[in-house]
Amino acid sequence: FFFGRTLVMADSKKGFNQKAKKELANERMARGSINKGKINRKPPTAFSQKANKESLDQFIRRVLSNKQIDDVEILDLSRHKINELSDKVKFYMRMLRKVRTLNLYANKLRVVPVEIGEMISLQFLGLNENCVAELPPTIGKLTKLEVFDLRYNRLTKLTPEIGKLVELKKLFLRWNKLTALPAEIANLSNLELLTARNNKINVLPSLEGLNNLVELDVQNNRLTELPSLACLPNLKILDVQYNRLTALPEDVSACKSLQRLHLRYNQIAELTAAHLSGLNDLVELDIEANRLTTVPAEIGALSKLTTLYLGRNRIKELPEEFGNLESLEELYLEENFLSNISAVCPLSKLTVLNVSTNALSGLPSSIVKLKALKDLFAGSNQITELAPELGQLESLMHLDLNDNLLEELPPTVGELKNLRILNLEGNQLLELPDEIGQAGNIQVLTLGFNNLTHLTSCVGKLSGLKELNLDENQLRGLPREIGHCAALEVLSFNENEIDDLPNELYQLDQLRLFGMDDNPLAALPAKVTDGGSQAVFNFLGERLKERQSVEF
Repeated sequence: FFFGRTLVMADSKKGFNQKAKKELANERMARGSINKGKINRKPPTAFSQKANKESLDQFIRRVLSNKQIDDVEILDLSRHKINELSDKVKFYMRMLRKVRTLNLYANKLRVVPVEIGEMISLQFLGLNENCVAELPPTIGKLTKLEVFDLRYNRLTKLTPEIGKLVELKKLFLRWNKLTALPAEIANLSNLELLTARNNKINVLPSLEGLNNLVELDVQNNRLTELPSLACLPNLKILDVQYNRLTALPEDVSACKSLQRLHLRYNQIAELTAAHLSGLNDLVELDIEANRLTTVPAEIGALSKLTTLYLGRNRIKELPEEFGNLESLEELYLEENFLSNISAVCPLSKLTVLNVSTNALSGLPSSIVKLKALKDLFAGSNQITELAPELGQLESLMHLDLNDNLLEELPPTVGELKNLRILNLEGNQLLELPDEIGQAGNIQVLTLGFNNLTHLTSCVGKLSGLKELNLDENQLRGLPREIGHCAALEVLSFNENEIDDLPNELYQLDQLRLFGMDDNPLAALPAKVTDGGSQAVFNFLGERLKERQSVEF
């Protein structure tokens, strides 16, 4: 039940078109630096169908009459629901041979005219967010093109003539229907970025010749294998996640500049020493959701690695060399078969550790070495007790121990002065130690699905507490001191054995959610409980006033 003010949450997830706009905006910023350093160059003549008061016809006639046709460098026809370029526009393309930027994005174009090949000075061509199914061979005449954006179209193939775009640096092919890339793409020796994610590509051609490639993004395709990567000495980002790869080519180790390697959601069964040898600049390795059963000892040599995803594999143990990852800050090991995580305890820079859904019966006392740890996720294991040393994790802000076998907490939990979120749901807790009240910065305390019969009055010392969940326990009452939790917004104690409620709940001015279903509440009049949580809340307020008047 909600009452009073309600909180409206805004969805921050952006749609595909918004992502494309952001990427294109970044490209525009990059293009703005092309002429940096040139002196006394007059501003380029530009036409924008959105900004210009005159039509394209009027603009062309004006620049022709003023003999300025060769000064036109920017032509923007984006976002005008253009289905087809008119014959007049095609004719103009023959004259606009000095245009460097042509924007046709976010229209409804199905056909790219052959006349586009006459715009031989083009450096940037934006055709993204259209309905283009194929490119004309004349596209190969655009030998000065540096950025070619074809995202969000309906391309099923690329013309081999694309291999003639020898100055091309960035090629965007995301969200099309491509099943292959032409072999001629290897001729693009200046290419730095190739992104073809979210297509239907089954196989990649040889990449021999792409010596300057910095980023290769082919995630979300249908690849079962990769070509040789030994020819990519400058590659920094390789993204092949969400494919059907069963193995990683060993010559990936020849990519000495590689910094980010994304392999998640494939079917890779082995990560070997040969794969990792020489990847000294690697800062992020993501091999989540594959079929690994072991981790090679050589992983310890990745001294610059800051983020490592190994979750959702079949790993049973970690090599001792794991502790040599001196730069590691985030480690994800969830959903494996680990029974011991002592190997991670020397990682002094670790801030995030996820070991949930493994086979842990406890956390090692050496975990105290993780002085920088802020987020610890160890839910869905078989943990029966916690080492007192846990209280020495002075940086810890989020502790998740849900769905384990804990019957008690060590008193040292009160030493976690920076703790904000504590999730103990789904354990076998009988009570909380009074020291919990010393962890005064807790904002969210989740205690549902335990065996609590009473709640310590020290919970009233948690002045910053915003959410308290006590659902499905065996509580017979709530302490009056809970009324001191002035910041409390959510209080839920559904399915307990509570007969009466403390009047002090009415003092919780910030309370927005009050869950009390499936409790006896025998001490409250039936007409009050039948009226729901708002009626109960109001009743407590009246009873509190009566008591205070008597005491006065």
